[in-house]
Amino acid sequence: MITVLQRQTVSKRTILPVAARVRSNGVRWSNRALPRAPREHSSRVERRQRPPVRSEHSFLRRQLVRVQRKRATRAGEKRWARIIQKAAAHRGSIQQQVGLTREPPHAEGTIRAAFLRAARSPWLFLALAAAAALAFAFSSLSVTGLPLVQEPPVLPAPAEADPALYGLLVPDQTPRPAATGAPVTLTSLKVVPYRTQTGDTLSKIASRFRLNIDTVVSWNNIRDGRGISAGSVLNIPNTDGLKYVVRRGDTLQGIARFWGVDFNGVLDWNRLASSVISVGQELFLPGARMNPNELSRILGNLFMYPVQGRISSYFGERADPFTGVPNYHNGIDIVNAPGTLILAAMAGTVAEVGFNYNYGNYVILKHAGQYQTLYGHLTRSIVGRGQKVQQGDRIGELGSTGYSTGPHLHFSIFHGGQPVDPLRFLK
Repeated sequence: MITVLQRQTVSKRTILPVAARVRSNGVRWSNRALPRAPREHSSRVERRQRPPVRSEHSFLRRQLVRVQRKRATRAGEKRWARIIQKAAAHRGSIQQQVGLTREPPHAEGTIRAAFLRAARSPWLFLALAAAAALAFAFSSLSVTGLPLVQEPPVLPAPAEADPALYGLLVPDQTPRPAATGAPVTLTSLKVVPYRTQTGDTLSKIASRFRLNIDTVVSWNNIRDGRGISAGSVLNIPNTDGLKYVVRRGDTLQGIARFWGVDFNGVLDWNRLASSVISVGQELFLPGARMNPNELSRILGNLFMYPVQGRISSYFGERADPFTGVPNYHNGIDIVNAPGTLILAAMAGTVAEVGFNYNYGNYVILKHAGQYQTLYGHLTRSIVGRGQKVQQGDRIGELGSTGYSTGPHLHFSIFHGGQPVDPLRFLK
């Protein structure tokens, strides 16, 4: 049935009238029996605008036409493929006959890319460097006259060679008698006395004996380096190191580890047969150094003056400026003009900033070695709590706030929580 309809649809060129496509009710009729409508004379524009009347079997017709086109396209493609294959085969046969066969056009690009990859590889440079090194080694061997071919060495007989040279090459296996004479001893510690003279300082004495200053300070238990008087007797060791007195709970290994010295060196220099030590025993620690802050404190160069001016009140007992009653003054007072900048006497951290009835506006700095400094009677402070400051940084302005008789700076130094005389530490 489908085939008959397809054939009818393809063979017919005219579209059936609408009346002919009406569903049949059992009455036999034909197209000739239908009355024909009068032919209208419409313009070309009207005919274009009139919607086309599609046949009932237009879908089947489109499918048939589409299948035929696909078959024609595939047939054309196959035909062109056969033509191209025949042409390529014919051209190849001609090139083989003439002798013009060459690599495919992409061969040249492949070779060039491989060459570029090899040139950019780091292994090429390593190989070149190794080849250059080998060439240089061979050239140096040829220059010095050494053979390039490694041959097994042939040692001459003792009668044909120098006995000394043969003894170096072939050591004597016969036992030798024990060496006689005194055994070699290590350098021992020696301490000599020295009487100081007029004009001597710790730095001059240390330079004279080619020692570090902390070595002289440690061996003589010096607490104030500026208090050396002429005629004093100092103990001078023959090498750099510190004297250490053993305390309860100390071990020789712990002492060596804390001071950064060699454990065996401590044993040798102190002539110890074992690591057993006792409380109160004096040990020499070769090469040990003192804490820089502690050494500076002893030499009097630890702190700088926070402000220049006249000292109106010193450390210790004094009369109260208002009542005249004796009391304890834990610092020094330095007089200067109001608004003068106050500098940090030592590098540290701002521990406290505030106001007090006695000290007015004050700043407290915390330093290494359990040191603290107090700056009182300031007009204002220009640092904050927790701020890091270096020696000489500005921390405030001189004033007369708090319990004060006039513009001045109250400066105190505390060590381990106890006030100490600032003049012993100021340089």
